Amino acid sequence: MNCTLIGTQLGFKCKPVADGLFYLESPLTLPFDGNLIGAYIQDLGNGQVRISDNADTLFSAITHGVKPTAERGRKMAELVAASGLELSDQGEIFKACPEGQLGFYLARFIEAAEHVGFACNKMRPAPASRFDQIIGAALKAVYPKSLKSDYKIIGASGHQLTLPFAVEAQNGQTTLIQTVSTRDGKIDWSLVYRAVGKMLDIKNAHADTLRRVILEPGEDEENRRAATALADAASVIIYTGPQHLKAALAA
Repeated sequence: MNCTLIGTQLGFKCKPVADGLFYLESPLTLPFDGNLIGAYIQDLGNGQVRISDNADTLFSAITHGVKPTAERGRKMAELVAASGLELSDQGEIFKACPEGQLGFYLARFIEAAEHVGFACNKMRPAPASRFDQIIGAALKAVYPKSLKSDYKIIGASGHQLTLPFAVEAQNGQTTLIQTVSTRDGKIDWSLVYRAVGKMLDIKNAHADTLRRVILEPGEDEENRRAATALADAASVIIYTGPQHLKAALAA
């Protein structure tokens, strides 16, 4: 194989890595970090080549907060297979093919990397809201050793639910905490309904848990309506400051 010839024909940057091994860099980027999509091309001899990302795509996604699971692994494998390539157990996107089909499968490789990239981008955890950061700091000051973040629990539905905070007391009692922030100074009702569903799911599976929803204060009437909507699912605290929060959680 000739690196310069390959790069010229495909419009990619090509550089030798080792004897019989080249790296092609495309002008396309991964959606979650902006890095250029590239492929290692290995000459296997006898007119055969191997295209690989050296597991860089999924490794990069993990460094950006995507947590690998068996279900997600199956989904990634299906996306890669749909483009005619394979995904190894180690997360490598690859394909061995005749050298004459390199251009065809390299295009499929780029396609697969893009599909995986977009799927991984949707799996990235949402950044903590400003209100979550305020509550997290307040809770950390009160419960420096017993505070847990991104606490996971299985609800009655059988689904794993994640709460932003939980406090594990020495007596074994756990207080589960969900936050509801405002949007432009008004209660975000989509978050209220989501909190109701989550807390009821937990209540139906773990009736003895202490469930708290902390509301970022909005208009008084909106606060009352949100508290009423949440009443059957959890105790509601309208946040007014760290000291009030400490007292409210202890009540």
